[in-house]
Amino acid sequence: MYRPFVKKNVYRSNVLNYTTYKSFKTMPNEKDTNLFINIAGISSKNDFSLLMTNVVNDYMIFTNSRNFPRYIYEKEGLFDERVENIQSDEDFFYIYGILHSLEYRRKYSNDLKKALPRIPEVKDKEKHVEIGRKLADLHLNYEDVPAYDGVNIVFKSDNPSFKVKKMKHPKRGQLDTIIFNEDIVITDIPERAYEYVVNGKPAIEWIIDQYQVKKDKKSGIVDDPNEFSDNPKYIFNLLLSIINVSMQTMDLVESLPPLEIID
Repeated sequence: MYRPFVKKNVYRSNVLNYTTYKSFKTMPNEKDTNLFINIAGISSKNDFSLLMTNVVNDYMIFTNSRNFPRYIYEKEGLFDERVENIQSDEDFFYIYGILHSLEYRRKYSNDLKKALPRIPEVKDKEKHVEIGRKLADLHLNYEDVPAYDGVNIVFKSDNPSFKVKKMKHPKRGQLDTIIFNEDIVITDIPERAYEYVVNGKPAIEWIIDQYQVKKDKKSGIVDDPNEFSDNPKYIFNLLLSIINVSMQTMDLVESLPPLEIID
């Protein structure tokens, strides 16, 4: 995961990569599975946020990110043995739920800027686990989330292209509309969808910002996101999915119970 909800191909090698950190201990190869809670490093100026992933993560997926895996893979002879890094899935999803609590973030906003988050014990743990699990499922499977029903898609051609050059809003502040390309415009996007912010930016804006054709000035190499997937509608469908992911995330976050901490 290169940036929030933005995947790119990666080649991992202890020989060719400048540094792999501990990525081979958390996901030795593509057949191994793991879950990761990603947060920004202590030096980040953005408000606290997090994202669960199940793939290898770029160090800057968040600003100087910290990455907490569900499992650690330890070498045992010729095989990798998966070791519990956290006691149970329930605890992992509990943490994910608690850290999404708006009340928790307000209460500990100063601490979250200076230190790693501490996880309190609360009275309604089961509800936090339940919502944490739903948030995780939503964020891990974001590519499969259907389009949000409320948006309107305007096709300006009978045979529209689904390739992007650079998505944009019609004008500054007009967030209800995204010009996908010359053939497609998406309208009636709820303002609420932009309330879901990850690493200082709405999830929707990460898609707009990252899925554009870029050319490196020094090397001349062109980064064309249209080449990432064999599905020509991948970016189009992704944008529609993230609008819905954002709406559902806010609904789930606001359904979290009050933060009643057990002393």
